[in-house]
Amino acid sequence: MRRWLAVAAAGLLIASGCGSPAADHVKITVAAPDALFDAPLGITVTGAPPGRLITLTASATDSHGGLWRSSATFRPDSSGRIDPARTAPVTGDYTGAHDAGLLWSMTDPGVGNLVAPVITVHLTAALDGRSVATASLTREWAPASVTERETSVAREGFAGTLFSPHDTTVRRPAVLAFGGSEGGTANGALVARALAAKGYQALGIGYFHVPGQPEALENIPLEYFATAARWLARQPGVDPHRIEVYGFSRGTEAALLLAVDFPDLVDGVIAGSPSSVVHASFPDGSKPAWTLHGRPVPYVDRPEDNNPRPADDRARIPVERIRGPVFLLCGQDDAVWASCPFTQAIAERLRTRPYADLQEQDAGHNAGIPVAGGVNTPDGDLGGTQQADALARLNAWPKLLAFLTARTEPAR
Repeated sequence: MRRWLAVAAAGLLIASGCGSPAADHVKITVAAPDALFDAPLGITVTGAPPGRLITLTASATDSHGGLWRSSATFRPDSSGRIDPARTAPVTGDYTGAHDAGLLWSMTDPGVGNLVAPVITVHLTAALDGRSVATASLTREWAPASVTERETSVAREGFAGTLFSPHDTTVRRPAVLAFGGSEGGTANGALVARALAAKGYQALGIGYFHVPGQPEALENIPLEYFATAARWLARQPGVDPHRIEVYGFSRGTEAALLLAVDFPDLVDGVIAGSPSSVVHASFPDGSKPAWTLHGRPVPYVDRPEDNNPRPADDRARIPVERIRGPVFLLCGQDDAVWASCPFTQAIAERLRTRPYADLQEQDAGHNAGIPVAGGVNTPDGDLGGTQQADALARLNAWPKLLAFLTARTEPAR
């Protein structure tokens, strides 16, 4: 009788996965455990009991100590293998088959971005709530060979950071990058650092809410951006005839205007979540946002914020005067402003100019920051979903790199 009870108990342990020989052989493999931010994760699980549900969990700590986490539950195939790049989870924090789904679906208790120079992600495979395998991977925003050089309004006439790749012996296009109404240098630096990791000189600047500049987006001289672009053109490894300008959100107004008013300086524009018209100051909306030669650039009042064809045509950005190519990116669920109708209005006026037009379905305002691998907690005020925004960036990033490399007209 005692022997029968022992056998029965052992059978229950095997059925539950505790002490199961199959569970003891579960292994998580990461194809590229140490790589740049946009590298595929290449996560696979092997040795899992066929037919039994396995939950994969990813976690990481940001530079502020916040814990980010995601999970997804999979059913292994007949060989006991799970490949998230080819298999959709049964349930979890994302849907569909995605190589990096566990990374970009991580969230923290607050609202923010998972930004750190190096992100270490811990992976756990659990069977019936018990951890049966672990692994880790790191993703860095730039290799150690990328150098950073701070600038200031007092010294160079603008505030920001120049990100330079190790090899500056070959002249290549360079990018001047800046954000929108959030102010500061964060978004410009994020894009600039990512581009430097791909071999481009990139200068991320702020134009308000930085030392030496106004605290609000009002009466910002376009000459401020021109000063930064000219300085960038003089740096080693920069082709002075191929200065590209990236702007996000309100910054797209400045980027497009810069290409219009300084055609010999700006070779091309990258506009993320753009506007085709100039808007008023932010946040009060009672002053000009931009000036040129000391005079206000005409703008629309707030009732017309989402109208790509304003009553005062002077507020419409004359993008047809831009000489070089334009890269346009928007999310169709943008809740901040009508960036896709604005994108369409820009495209209509660029019919005789090279341009790329990416309108990402279900994505929100933050899809205009086209860096693959970024993780953002969803913010309902901006529209979109975390998954839609992440997939939009994954789609846009290689196209942006191709845009910078090639000078032929992008396919539309």
